[in-house]
Amino acid sequence: MRRILSFFLSGLFLGLAAPGMAQTQIGEEQIMALLRAHTEHWNRHDMDAWAEILHDDADWVHWGGGIWRGRVEIKAGHEQIHRTFYKSSEVTPQRVEDLTFLTPEIAIAHVRSELSGDERSPGEVFQYRKTILFTKQEGVWRIRALHNTRIRD
Repeated sequence: MRRILSFFLSGLFLGLAAPGMAQTQIGEEQIMALLRAHTEHWNRHDMDAWAEILHDDADWVHWGGGIWRGRVEIKAGHEQIHRTFYKSSEVTPQRVEDLTFLTPEIAIAHVRSELSGDERSPGEVFQYRKTILFTKQEGVWRIRALHNTRIRD
């Protein structure tokens, strides 16, 4: 009797966990698509498309320590740097170090990438680590907050 009850309860818990696990997998796939879009749009210097990865109320801390608030300000800041010293820049594909779902609608990740083509430092490649807060609003995953840190030797 104990084995039957244990088997039943195990199946019940697995059944309850399965929908959450499926949601996490879907969320993970959508977040990975956002990171690919980040790279592709950056490398094409298409800040209109690039800004679509952000929620309207996003916050962005750039590697210099400044903060841009809201999609409009973040996009404007990136348009300015892409017109000047990042106009020939490229980032490597984003590499996720870790991704944790805090709830079905909130995830945090640490992501690595490199940037080349900074006109202020010809020939140099800079390493970056980002802490990114993803949120799902109205069924759509986007970046709610990002802190970009340059890794120094």
